[in-house]
Amino acid sequence: MKKTLMLFTLASLLVSGMPAAYAHTAAPVDTSASQKTKDTYNWLTHLPNRTDNKVVSGFFGGYSNNGFSTTQLEELKTAAGQYPGIFGCDYGAGWASASDPTALIDYTCNSTLKSYSTSGGLITVNVHYPSPGYSTGGNLNTKLTNFSDLTNPSTVTGQRWRSYLDKTAAGLKDLQDAGVTVLWRPFHEMNGDWFWWGNQDAAAFKAAWIDMYNYFTNTKGLHNLIWIYAPDFSRDNRTAYYPGGSYVDIVGLDAYDDNPETAVTGYDELVALGKPFAFTEIGPDTFGTFDYTKWLNAIKTKFPKTVYFFAWNDNWAPHRNQNASALFNDSWIVNRGEITLSSITEGGTTTPGTATTLYNFEGSTESWTGTNVTGGPWTTTEWKASGSSSLKADVNLGAAVKNYTLSRATAQNLSSKSTLKASVSRASWGTGTLTAKLFIKIGSTYQWYDGGAVTVPATGTTLSLSLAGLANLSDVREIGVQFTAASGSSGTSAIYVDNVTVE
Repeated sequence: MKKTLMLFTLASLLVSGMPAAYAHTAAPVDTSASQKTKDTYNWLTHLPNRTDNKVVSGFFGGYSNNGFSTTQLEELKTAAGQYPGIFGCDYGAGWASASDPTALIDYTCNSTLKSYSTSGGLITVNVHYPSPGYSTGGNLNTKLTNFSDLTNPSTVTGQRWRSYLDKTAAGLKDLQDAGVTVLWRPFHEMNGDWFWWGNQDAAAFKAAWIDMYNYFTNTKGLHNLIWIYAPDFSRDNRTAYYPGGSYVDIVGLDAYDDNPETAVTGYDELVALGKPFAFTEIGPDTFGTFDYTKWLNAIKTKFPKTVYFFAWNDNWAPHRNQNASALFNDSWIVNRGEITLSSITEGGTTTPGTATTLYNFEGSTESWTGTNVTGGPWTTTEWKASGSSSLKADVNLGAAVKNYTLSRATAQNLSSKSTLKASVSRASWGTGTLTAKLFIKIGSTYQWYDGGAVTVPATGTTLSLSLAGLANLSDVREIGVQFTAASGSSGTSAIYVDNVTVE
């Protein structure tokens, strides 16, 4: 096929012409993520670098205990000749009520999701949770007035919420045990006013998200999740509830409109958060006659960083409107059977741009400081990426706080730049994996952006942070590297930074 040949040719050029130093790996925020989850995230992150096969198609299969099936999936296959790259279900039935509201959370769709994953597809899950503020659940569309109780398990609401999380985690663990990575989209459309979790106090919402992340990741041992933050396009405050780059892997928009190319807003705002972007729900306002190539054209012309779209079912479904085949068979689209996680396309050309050295630590720390380090930073000749020295600090891998930062806080203008890079390494002593993120902080609020966590070997590696699409780059306040030790690490070690450049 033409698409396959083009990918093979592009891959050959990359392998033969791109220097190894310019390859990079994007890692999910969970440093203990399974290898498949890491591979899936890295593959998704690199899709915008391609010329074709760059946007994964997706389709919703329904609510797990209320109509989930593959009937409409097969209808779509008949109409378009393709199975979507992503298939998903919803574990919740939050509009209903029950004497035991945990019964409203159901993951019997998992058996189908496992089969779909085995067949070469990706999986996504979200939950229309029943309200934890009511003994029988329900009240999906009634704002919860004591939302902060979600993080307080001593309250009745907090206890009920924890039981909801336990039921959800059991479903996600069942998928993990089967080797299935999940695009996990909690609290979707939180900036709207139609769900009980919507339009809440931003600080309370962020605390609930972070609490869920920590509970699922650390307590429940779920390492198969790619965390997705998805506000609604039609409301303001799209980034007001963003819990931070350490708790989100992909950002997206839920968007229903007949004219996506002109009416959908929020893309630039979300892309500026420095994460891969997706349309996490799409559909029309007008049923039956909507032309789905409008979404295709909108992505190509207005939203080119999109890594996937997820079309809703029923009257919103592509095959129940117009031109589903044109959408799913376009050269930009990746369907089931075309997902090859090992096929990574780096951005740019094989000849790197002109880089400007910001810091090389030749004989000086250049005013960089350390946080949570036990000694330093100093300059050292023990390891260097270039020149004769690098920046070094000592760290305790067994400490309770396992994040260690080396950074320089000073005003800089990077508005004309596209990529920030830094070389990092670690000492061979000490037990446990270390990862590192290259980050910047922008503006008076010190908004954090990072390039994702990368495993740091003693031989060194290069971190990269794309500056494309980031707002207010003329007001960069801090540049640094955050190192993180994996759970269970022990002993002392050392971390190194060298050759911080921008191009």
